Amino acid sequence: MDTLFKSSVLTEAVNKIKPVKTTILDKVFAAKKFLPAGMFQWDIISGSERILKNLRLHESAQISGGVGRSTVTCSGTRFADKRQITAAQLADMRKFGDRYLPELLANKINEELLDMRGKIDRTREFMAAKALTGQVVDESGTVLVDYNFTAAQKPVLTGKAKWTDSESKPIANLRAWKKQIIQAVGAVDGFLAFCGSEAMDALLENPAVLELLKYQSGNQLADKGRIAFLAETDIEEYLGSYIDQNNARQDMIAANQFVLVGISQQVAGEIYVPVVDLDDPNGVGSGNPASMFFSKSWVEQDPSGRWVKVESRPLPVLYKPEAIVIATVK
Repeated sequence: MDTLFKSSVLTEAVNKIKPVKTTILDKVFAAKKFLPAGMFQWDIISGSERILKNLRLHESAQISGGVGRSTVTCSGTRFADKRQITAAQLADMRKFGDRYLPELLANKINEELLDMRGKIDRTREFMAAKALTGQVVDESGTVLVDYNFTAAQKPVLTGKAKWTDSESKPIANLRAWKKQIIQAVGAVDGFLAFCGSEAMDALLENPAVLELLKYQSGNQLADKGRIAFLAETDIEEYLGSYIDQNNARQDMIAANQFVLVGISQQVAGEIYVPVVDLDDPNGVGSGNPASMFFSKSWVEQDPSGRWVKVESRPLPVLYKPEAIVIATVK
């Protein structure tokens, strides 16, 4: 039975769990990178937009400036949760007989691991959503990373340009933002947008959008009840939310916002560093690659019981912040 509480067993189990949906993490920050040090460090990349001249056969190659990199360093995050399995709970399990105790205990451990992993994953998704708005913040609103988005990356539509106005032109806006991203970061694999609920309502009622949809094959509105593809852009109506410190529900992406992302492996990713725990053989300073999640258990003497903890130190990062436009459209 003690095997159930081994750190290696708990760590393997918690890393296999996928309890909550993390759409932004999965679609934008899918690339994972482990950093062996305890500090986060990554490069913001900017390439040259100059083109090469034609060279004669006897001429040597041109010398270019290479890829520009600005290194960002910040303190590592730390998200940890723990639960106690009390002696009283263990006693209740024993009522079913020692034969069933290991199975009941394993179910209880998995239940707690599932919930703790879910809280951390929800936090990761929250940070990913905030990264797309230009600042990574924690639960208290403290800014962890500021990408200093330009005004052009944060347009606020006004007057007849608002998507709720019958004369607005969402398709023209979308095309202009795509061009802005391409000119800033170069080629991307495609475009993905996260659309707030009010922004989606505006698109669904916009005359210019509805007119265009009439000429597309298939019927998005009938099949999905929303617009899932427009101007060669995949659109995800994003309804993710969280409960803030005041116990109020908040949207991770504001209902009136439309976030456009140029997708490629070089645009974004999620990095993580090892935990600082003497019981982790892959912790800081070990030189060994660590899993994103670490779990361990220990005995509490009074009140008698056993703690189970899950810990992780992740951070969603942007390598090319200019690949994002977050527009207030309503």
